[in-house]
Amino acid sequence: MSQNLDQIRPARRQTLSDQVHDTLSEMLLSGALRPRDRLSLRDLAERLEVSMMPVREAVSRLAASGALDVSPKRAVMVPLMTSEAFADLTQVRMLTEGEAARLAASRASRTEIAGILALADRFEEVLDAAYGSAAAVAANKDLHFALYRAAGSPALMEVITMLWLKAGPIINFDIGVEAGVPSEEEMSRSRTHHSRAHHRQLCEALSARDGAAAAQAIAEDIRVASDLIRAHGAMDTDNSRRRIMP
Repeated sequence: MSQNLDQIRPARRQTLSDQVHDTLSEMLLSGALRPRDRLSLRDLAERLEVSMMPVREAVSRLAASGALDVSPKRAVMVPLMTSEAFADLTQVRMLTEGEAARLAASRASRTEIAGILALADRFEEVLDAAYGSAAAVAANKDLHFALYRAAGSPALMEVITMLWLKAGPIINFDIGVEAGVPSEEEMSRSRTHHSRAHHRQLCEALSARDGAAAAQAIAEDIRVASDLIRAHGAMDTDNSRRRIMP
């Protein structure tokens, strides 16, 4: 036994590469990076006040998971995703995130459930005040990830995070990012947005400890958002003239 222990090395603190990876991951998860956005490794290194090496390492890790594309000329871009690939990813998300919701309904503490309900209220407040904003996107992500953490499964959380790294730059368009419509129409979209009903169904299910209903609420939230995005994802927006799908 002592010989085996001799092979163990001291635990390492988070490296610069890990810090850069966390920063880029948060940008992907929150929609700060969008399809076709290009990244300059040198600019990233300067902004984060690190050398090029940790930036390259972090980008390589994200590229290996499919969250970023790196060309032979070392140009880095947030990849486009075909409608078919997005539909496939959606099915996997419905299964994994629905299961996390089911587990959370039985495993979450009262404090965790109260926190999730508060985040659902916060999301609706932000949606009313700033539909299509980065704040609305962040509020939605905070709610979902609080739910997934409450499932109490680190392995499942790891899988869900990997899926969101791929889907994040696209799924955030469901909340009206770059909608390019008059403020009156934005308010109408905010009040009728499907996530309101699905999040309320989720909160009711969690309060009742109904795992099946919680899983269904999250799965439907994901499915409806995916259908809307796939219907409009190949359309040019008035603001940017960019497509989020080929």
